[in-house]
Amino acid sequence: MKTAIIYSTWSGTVEKCASEISKKLSEEPEIINIKKDPSPKLKEFDAVIVGASIRIGKANKEITEFVRRNLEDLKSKRLGVFLCMGSGEENFEEYLSQNFPKEFLDKCKTKGFFGGEFNLERLGFLSRMMLKAASKGKPQPHIVSSNIDKFVKDFEA
Repeated sequence: MKTAIIYSTWSGTVEKCASEISKKLSEEPEIINIKKDPSPKLKEFDAVIVGASIRIGKANKEITEFVRRNLEDLKSKRLGVFLCMGSGEENFEEYLSQNFPKEFLDKCKTKGFFGGEFNLERLGFLSRMMLKAASKGKPQPHIVSSNIDKFVKDFEA
C-alpha cells in the first residue's frame, strides 16, 4: 500500500511526528510538506495521512484548504489524521471538527492526538515572547510517543 503523509507545520512539531510515523509504518511512505508541494499527485497513493498543527484553535490554512479542495479524491483512500497542539487532549475532537469537514473525518480510519512542543528557535521574536508569557508557570507540552505508536498500529490494522 503506497502511503503519503501530507502535513503542514508552524514550528516543526508536525514534521517531526510525520517522520516518526514514517519510521514505524511497515512500508516507507512519501512525506509531503503541503507548503512546499501544494498539489501532490493523490492518484499515486492508496493511503493518505494528514497532519496539522493547531494554534489558537486553528489548523494551518494550507492543510485545511488542501483537504477541502481534494475531499472527493481523499475519500477513496485509506485515511488518517493527526494533530499536534500545545493544549491538552480534551480539545482534540473539538479542534478536529472545527478544522476539517465531517465527511473527511468520518472516512478516517484513525485519528491521533500527538501532543506538542514549543520550538522557540523556529518562531519569530513576537511569537516567542507571546508564547513565553502565555506558558509561564504552566507545564510544557510534549510529544506523546505512545499515541504515535497506537496511531500507526490502528492505521495499518
